[in-house]
Amino acid sequence: MTGAERLPRIHCGTFDAETCWRDERLTRLPSIPDLQTRNLVNAMDELLFVFCRDQDVLLTRYAMDAAHRHYLQDIGFHFVCNKVDLDNSDLAASREMNIFERLTATLPNPLFNQQLPKHAELEPFAILNGMDVLAEQQGWTVHAPSLEIVKHVNSKAYSTELKDKLGIRNVSQFVRSHVELDRIGKKLLDAGAFLIKDTFGVSGKGNLLISTESMLSRVSAYISKQEKTDKETLFIVEPLLNKELDFSCQFEILPNGGFHLISVQQVLNADFAYQGSVTTAPPLMRQLERDGYWELMQDVAVQLYKSGYFGHVCVDSMILQDGSIVPLVEINARKSMSLIKHQLDNYLSAHSLEGYLTYVSMVGSNPISFGDVLHAMEYEGLLYKDGRRHGIIPLSANTFKVNQQPAGRYKARMYVSIVASDLTEGEQLVSRLRSLLSTLAITVSS
Repeated sequence: MTGAERLPRIHCGTFDAETCWRDERLTRLPSIPDLQTRNLVNAMDELLFVFCRDQDVLLTRYAMDAAHRHYLQDIGFHFVCNKVDLDNSDLAASREMNIFERLTATLPNPLFNQQLPKHAELEPFAILNGMDVLAEQQGWTVHAPSLEIVKHVNSKAYSTELKDKLGIRNVSQFVRSHVELDRIGKKLLDAGAFLIKDTFGVSGKGNLLISTESMLSRVSAYISKQEKTDKETLFIVEPLLNKELDFSCQFEILPNGGFHLISVQQVLNADFAYQGSVTTAPPLMRQLERDGYWELMQDVAVQLYKSGYFGHVCVDSMILQDGSIVPLVEINARKSMSLIKHQLDNYLSAHSLEGYLTYVSMVGSNPISFGDVLHAMEYEGLLYKDGRRHGIIPLSANTFKVNQQPAGRYKARMYVSIVASDLTEGEQLVSRLRSLLSTLAITVSS
């Protein structure tokens, strides 16, 4: 192999990285455990196929669906992937292992590693415990900061303090006990509803909207009980802002400190949970230019590098109803859904097309093969094929079938890229997809 040749890359990841980073010594906000939703998140690693180039390998917790894999190959995505689930019997009692820990336990088995390249570069979605151990076991190259640095810069405590350091308007406050939460929360309620944020909450999990004193009292009492078991408290509280829209900036900090701007995507959220990414409208891009947003993102990158971090970054931002920009809401020092959207943009631009990323949530009662869904989409003219000017690219099959069972209701989700001339046409395609799924006896959630 010459120095100019590119090493194959091993793509893998656990999407719920924040849960893995969280300090177990801290108190938690109240939440309702949902095993099926957790299963859906565990199956999202198949979305990483968008980063693969020829000769790259995608290793996923659940083996990719054969019909889905063949469809992706037909439209130009070529990669190697595992044909067997990593959830084998030996790991049945360790369902909370992240992808690196699972691979370390699984790859010594020739059944799994026979197609893996001898020399490769490990390319994670996010840096987690066990990544270095896996790389050493397999002889893979990995270029990444330490796990402790990654945890530090991903905490909302870090981004909150960074606002003050960079002179950005900061409405966030720390609370370090249930007593502080009660006192500061009551003052915030005088002006309206406010948010309590876990330092490692993400996409609707770890954010709690407080609108009344009775709600605040119940949460404070819940925190107090945990503190009596020697748990420490660290939350961030801030007033609920009058938001117009969310957007995010994706950039990469190179190992030498260089800054590479990748994209800006408008983000669709509902109840603080991610719903999709769409191309940013030109007026917003012009406003960001006028208001010095790009320079501020470089300043954020400089601070992250000084803290020891390099790699992919997604900065969440927002526009308020008065037109002002909140440039730094939080920092995600990892890959992101909007970066996945950008990769799809690159793929579609080669065909002079555009698209947006979203998903459809469903509830089913009878198992349905993903191949049958693809066939039905093709029959109805919904499935994207090379050369078409519109259509839907199914990005995930495991999130559709991971919870399927012979009897009983199950949650399902299909991530899709909508290829359309504009958002209106795209919404029509999604509506047609929802109708099609309903004919397959699948209830589509709102």
